[in-house]
Amino acid sequence: MDRTKMIQWGVIIAAACAMCAAGCTDYADTGEVTDGVPFPGYSNMTIEEASTFVLKASTLVVDVSPVWAQGHIPGAVNMPLATLEEELTYLGRDREYLIYCHSDTASIQGTETFVANGFSPVYRLEGNFAGWTDAGNPVEMPGYRNVTAEQAKNAIDATGSRIVIVDVSSAYLEGHIAGAVNKPLATLETELKTMDKSRPYLIYCHTDAASISGAQAFVDAGFNPVHRLEGNYAAWTDAGYPVAVGKEI
Repeated sequence: MDRTKMIQWGVIIAAACAMCAAGCTDYADTGEVTDGVPFPGYSNMTIEEASTFVLKASTLVVDVSPVWAQGHIPGAVNMPLATLEEELTYLGRDREYLIYCHSDTASIQGTETFVANGFSPVYRLEGNFAGWTDAGNPVEMPGYRNVTAEQAKNAIDATGSRIVIVDVSSAYLEGHIAGAVNKPLATLETELKTMDKSRPYLIYCHTDAASISGAQAFVDAGFNPVHRLEGNYAAWTDAGYPVAVGKEI
């Protein structure tokens, strides 16, 4: 091959490499290939970008660490790597997902697990939790929020069926908030493993002790946000809000 052709081939190869590099700028390489084409995977997101992104209603922030209870990004749910694969089975797919942990290795593993299970769009937080706190962003401690019957009704009306209303009593068939599902305290720990963490929850019963126990169980399992109905079922009926009897279809 003469010198002119060698130069031409060099230019072509360099251009091709530049195009490949440009196409990979926004994505992490998962190493997966679909029909011979590299899967783009997920996008890395800076702390600055994330500080606005987490405020979007469509965003679900997922902490894949085992120390979520020691402090986390506000609104984040907890899905530890140890149980992540199983939990994804029950997770809603109508959200944008931002994944983080306390190390690149863990957050990359968590994010790639989302991608491998068909979730999109998926983002990974650059700098992880330390980057978030170093930037002076707020941190949230786990806990449920008490709400009045009026506040609960307004939230339900505003979001439609998105809020999952959970009756943790054994008297559900005798009367319950319209649209509520029954997850009795006796079986709640097992039931929580098959519930969608991308949804907000309203917990109630017939006594404070029972509703507090139920709401705390949701928090301990990494759900967020969790609300507890103040005054329980009686407060709801006293306000004249809709109820149902028997098993709902």
